[in-house]
Amino acid sequence: MGKEILHIWGPFSIQSYGLFIALGIVLAIWLFMRDSRRASILSSDQFGKIISITIFAAIIGGRLLYVLEENSAIKSFWDIFKVWEGGLSSLGSIAGILLVIPIYLRSMGIPIVRFLDLTAIYAPIVEAMARFGCFFAGCCYGIETTLPWGVTYTDPSCAAPLYKSLHPTQLYCSLAAFVIFLLMKFLFSKLLQKPGQLLCVYLMLTSIARGSIDFIRGDRTFFSQQGVLSILSSSQIISLCLCTLSFVTLIAIQLFYNKQKQSI
Repeated sequence: MGKEILHIWGPFSIQSYGLFIALGIVLAIWLFMRDSRRASILSSDQFGKIISITIFAAIIGGRLLYVLEENSAIKSFWDIFKVWEGGLSSLGSIAGILLVIPIYLRSMGIPIVRFLDLTAIYAPIVEAMARFGCFFAGCCYGIETTLPWGVTYTDPSCAAPLYKSLHPTQLYCSLAAFVIFLLMKFLFSKLLQKPGQLLCVYLMLTSIARGSIDFIRGDRTFFSQQGVLSILSSSQIISLCLCTLSFVTLIAIQLFYNKQKQSI
């Protein structure tokens, strides 16, 4: 899937999907390193090691959830590993990072919550850029629309249905992620000072954005054909659970510090 930008040799080439993910990661790293709070949390050398683990966890988690949700797109065993052709779940990537990184941070003696709070500010940049890769690859496409900005795919190599005007849900997701970044960077990072709050707000916002846009996704998958599981897609159910858990945690953090303040 996706447009081949540069053919290197044999099966190796640079695809638009992988390129935009790489650009997003580079931009997020650059912004993270320039943040004045970074030096008090970890060194440049430590950050370099964490980036490698983070990328690995994000790819594994994102690909695993994609394969579970879109198993019909996997035609052979080797297709599972063809990440460069498109097919990563943003929710899966987030889950992979949240499961792996705290363990690694603890082993390095880095404050876990403070690191994740700072990371939450710049994580939307990666998703915003990666969705452009989805757009060119044709994956994560929308339902049919008569709106003037509908997109029609004609390349047989893309994942979207051909010759139909579709909602550019990939661009909707990209725009939503960029707005989340702006809110995290210029609003919430100044309003929320307690450890864990920024991470919770980011998880809530990205879950709400994904769950809302999913209603007009053309490739939705469901856990069941009956009951509520037939109304909400698997991604929406995951988003709902993640948003609820983050909201409850956010309230618990506030109550904890209120109680601590009263006891002083």
